[in-house]
Amino acid sequence: MNAEEVRGGEITFEEFVASTAGRLLRTAMFLVYDRHLAEDLLQVTYERVARRWKRVAAGEPEAYARKVLVNLAIDENRRRARRRDVPAGSPADLERLAGTSAGTFTGLEGGLDEVLRALPVKQRAVVVLRYWCDLNEQEIADALRISRGTVKSHTSRAMATLRRHVDARTRDGEREEGRAHER
Repeated sequence: MNAEEVRGGEITFEEFVASTAGRLLRTAMFLVYDRHLAEDLLQVTYERVARRWKRVAAGEPEAYARKVLVNLAIDENRRRARRRDVPAGSPADLERLAGTSAGTFTGLEGGLDEVLRALPVKQRAVVVLRYWCDLNEQEIADALRISRGTVKSHTSRAMATLRRHVDARTRDGEREEGRAHER
């Protein structure tokens, strides 16, 4: 069952969970960078969706679940910032859990994973929702309860940070390549 079939269709809660678990788990993982915490947040999300299933099922249940998940992740990131816990697991662990191919997370090679993790929580949430979940600005604004302008500014700042990181890695790679040729 794809995302379009989940939206507003006549499905049971169990079918909804089965069809969205992989996508929402990956989204949670990119938001909190702790596999166990991501699973816990997804469980809480499904509990909250289940309590409101009759009302939610008529609309867009995946969008509602994603909104709950993002808000839980933001709250948890704030709590973790105060506690300074060290996260466990990595997005690569999801390959094994979700049965995905090795190429699924190749975009996170070369330290991009570190930069995403280092972004402020709201910027990371905007980037994940925009480029991983493919939401538009208004959907992101609704999910995070912020204005479209704030979505744009978070996206701009996050992308500038990512570009600086990629540029720095490219320059470092060129320097290393130049040193190898000198030898």
